[in-house]
Amino acid sequence: MILKAITFNMCHGEGLDGKIDVRRQAIFLKKYRPDIIFLQEIDLYTKRAYNKNQIYTFSKYTGLQYRAMGTNIKYKNGFYGDGILSRFPIEYSANYLSPTTSSEHEQRGFLCTKVTVGTIKLNLFSLHLSVFEDERILSSNALLRILSNINKSEGIIIAGDFNVGISKVGNHKYIFEEKDKYEEYDILKKKLNFIDNNSPTWFSKESSGCIDSCFYSNNLKLAKFETIPTQVSDHYPIYMEFVI
Repeated sequence: MILKAITFNMCHGEGLDGKIDVRRQAIFLKKYRPDIIFLQEIDLYTKRAYNKNQIYTFSKYTGLQYRAMGTNIKYKNGFYGDGILSRFPIEYSANYLSPTTSSEHEQRGFLCTKVTVGTIKLNLFSLHLSVFEDERILSSNALLRILSNINKSEGIIIAGDFNVGISKVGNHKYIFEEKDKYEEYDILKKKLNFIDNNSPTWFSKESSGCIDSCFYSNNLKLAKFETIPTQVSDHYPIYMEFVI
């Protein structure tokens, strides 16, 4: 069978027009008929997102009724983190906090869920790595340790905003520097296959770059992928099809 998946940094529902509209984002992605959606930068009951449960709204308008969210920080009277939506029942969910090198840095995490698709169990990870390279490297090594406990007969898909090449240059200001190799990726490539997308997936006034991607286990086959241009976030979604 074909598994259709999308990874999308939703920027708490905010489009390039400054309007926060999760329903608009969900309806945009629904036309691709995804079975799984990996989400990053979701707000839960925050003031800036009108005190709404954004993952519930996304679930409602995509028709993917099974959902999980990992909250990594408290933010503006609510919470902030990553999510996964699924057409298949979620059998297990856990949120792992990623390593940090300073208490002043934003806490990130890896949300993991497990679903069964056909005859295979799939371990799904939605993540949003740090804007600091040393923390991204630590996170990749931490992920490998988590993956070492997964049965080899089970599948793995890790998707999200890896922030490779990103550096912080000011308050909410970041720049992207393209490199031939990223150590964060090379660590994960020791165990997993990689979607080698080169199209920019993130845009700001200061910079743009390809920072969203996906890794997957050897027992899955990638049939196709594409980067989807849109104005509903500062990130482009990536659409993927896997042969299960």
